[in-house]
Amino acid sequence: MKKSILTIVFLLVSILFLTIINFYTMPLIAQTETQKYINILKRVMDANEFIPIIPDTVFQAFDSSKNLKGIVFKVWSRGYIGIIPITVGINLEEKITGIYIGGKSEGFKETEGLGSKVREKVFINQFIGKDISQISLKKDGGEIDAITGATISSKGVCEGIKNGLQKYSQFLAQCKTDDPKCQIFPEAKNFIEVIKDTLWYALAYPETLGIVFNGQTFGYLDAIKYIVGIRKDGMTEKIIITYSKETEGIGEQIRNPEFLEKFKTGMPDAISGATISSQALIKSVQANIEKYKEYLK
Repeated sequence: MKKSILTIVFLLVSILFLTIINFYTMPLIAQTETQKYINILKRVMDANEFIPIIPDTVFQAFDSSKNLKGIVFKVWSRGYIGIIPITVGINLEEKITGIYIGGKSEGFKETEGLGSKVREKVFINQFIGKDISQISLKKDGGEIDAITGATISSKGVCEGIKNGLQKYSQFLAQCKTDDPKCQIFPEAKNFIEVIKDTLWYALAYPETLGIVFNGQTFGYLDAIKYIVGIRKDGMTEKIIITYSKETEGIGEQIRNPEFLEKFKTGMPDAISGATISSQALIKSVQANIEKYKEYLK
């Protein structure tokens, strides 16, 4: 009986001891892993801060003055044996600033002495300064020399980087003054497309300002196209009519700044004499705000 009690006490003390050790060591382990991750990002892009856009996949890179320098993205490409984990940095001109290919601890399994050579500088350095048009093996019309005996691994790296550039270069888009999105959120650094040609996040270092979306309805004579910005608090920032051919002086009153300004405080009343055009716009904007508000969460 006494032996059983001693055993239980010993187990309880052991559990308590392990709990205390974990309490103090887990944050240190997490901090070490985070620093290791940041070091990898810095290997491919010389920047002071990295803000995640897609967790563990895409990061915007900023200098000490909070200016966007470029992005870093991760891709997992198919090699000869398995997955090749690749981290790529690209600048605002969409040219590669650096590449890091992970090792065995990150899932790399290419043949030692052959496919494993894609991790060596002599191969990786070929990509520096190149853009998407140059990222293919020379036999495929590009400017990258394949590793002898490891063509599949070499091609896998090229295809992974090229796919990443095609997919993530949108995160480099700079705001242009003639872009309606920029007129809605002029302080935004860039806009991240969420739904193709329809919905974007408006970003300003280092946070999201809100969303911008395109909408369309049919008025009295023709289609009415518009773009709306919604702030994070759910309030309308601005609405711009991008296309309409309603009756001049009547239906075209939907373009009046006084009418559009009323959307900032809710849904306005229809315009007298332009009921069909204005009601169509009001109902469409209201429906789309309801549809897209989940992206503000």
